[in-house]
Amino acid sequence: MMQDIFDWFMVMANNKAVTVIIFTITFLAIIFYVYGSKKRSKRFEEYRNIPFLDDDYDERNPNSQEQDKASHIEGEK
Repeated sequence: MMQDIFDWFMVMANNKAVTVIIFTITFLAIIFYVYGSKKRSKRFEEYRNIPFLDDDYDERNPNSQEQDKASHIEGEK
């Protein structure tokens, strides 16, 4: 029985079909994971904009730019 299954996989025509099915299921699982939950989808949408954020701006501390400017001005004196 196992030898028959192994022989079936060794035929390239059968192997290609199984590979396409495995990759399709994997792709659909990834898509479902990303867009399946509203919370996770929203988080990934926020992550999408990370490269465009200004390096000096810290979202957790809105006053960080003002503090950086003040420290820069004090450093010049």
